Amino acid sequence: MVSSADLSKSALLLIDIQNGFRTNPSYFGSLPRSTPSFEKNVNALLAAFRALRCPNIIHVYHLSTHAESPLHPTNEEGQSFAPYALPQDGELKISKNVNSAFIGTNLEAVLRERGIERLFVGGITTDQCVSTSVRMAANLGVAKEIILIEDATATFGKGKWDAETIKDVNLAGLDGEFCGVRGTEEVLSLLGVEKNNS
Repeated sequence: MVSSADLSKSALLLIDIQNGFRTNPSYFGSLPRSTPSFEKNVNALLAAFRALRCPNIIHVYHLSTHAESPLHPTNEEGQSFAPYALPQDGELKISKNVNSAFIGTNLEAVLRERGIERLFVGGITTDQCVSTSVRMAANLGVAKEIILIEDATATFGKGKWDAETIKDVNLAGLDGEFCGVRGTEEVLSLLGVEKNNS
């Protein structure tokens, strides 16, 4: 179980959980999207970290440079945070415009300044921004342990590959090399919190 002292050195990093993935999902790939429980799991994780007063909840969001993207800055609804993952006061918000959450942002500096030792990661999409950010976090050595929460990440189908296959293959490539892959229930158990399945 994570102690309160450990939690002060832990961070929950949520990547690109924005309305555009819901309002115009076909822009990002074929449907159905992976991980049907994604929204519920993200909400449960946020509730747990907030209840435990974790001081390091970080929301990274994408502002696309492509005018037709649902995540373009001119698309106010699309680029906004999804309602189940709205940042609260005191939670850090960082914008990016490439796949990595570390390029052109102060994320690395923030994690180092706060002495983060355990980094929990979730978000959209598994095979692009989430994977790229996890790989870079490991390469930069920003935390002693990186945990990618497998059912708190989601993606879309590409070409002949369905969304669940793409997600699973990407997680398999990351697990044990760039991070540890764990489920929401396992993470909540580590935090000493029971998942509410209602």
